[in-house]
Amino acid sequence: MTKTTTQAAALALSVLMTLATVAGMNGIATKQYAAADSLAMAPYGLTHVAVQHVTIVGHRANA
Repeated sequence: MTKTTTQAAALALSVLMTLATVAGMNGIATKQYAAADSLAMAPYGLTHVAVQHVTIVGHRANA
């Protein structure tokens, strides 16, 4: 592999891992939010479909 090919592969893997991490966090956050919402609404006999999304804001130190 040349240096450029290696860098492209590293970038592709980085993007894939970032997307997988964000998808995993969204799944965990949605499950936890739905459980908390169900517990909060239970005394009132209400049900609610809870959806929550994770937003990540990143800042690069060396641009």
